Amino acid sequence: MSNTRDREAHYARLADAVVAGDYEVIERSVEVRPDYRPGRPRRGDAAEGTRPLAVRLTDADRHRLAEYAERTGQPMSAVIRAAIDEYLGRHPVA
Repeated sequence: MSNTRDREAHYARLADAVVAGDYEVIERSVEVRPDYRPGRPRRGDAAEGTRPLAVRLTDADRHRLAEYAERTGQPMSAVIRAAIDEYLGRHPVA
């Protein structure tokens, strides 16, 4: 699929087909999207609890993020947390 909108439309069509009964749903089966990487810190790694935050990225920025995460072997969420930490450390509020 060429972009996020196409992918979301594809998933919506699949969900509609499942609801319509076109597919047999097998309990406890799952297919993980190829661009998904778990990002929650392991228990004990975070000094405090974490909460999800939705961030909108352009397709180009998401691609750059995914490639960097792949090259470094890190989850995308870990790269984002490190980038936020570095940016805020370099740009303190006056």
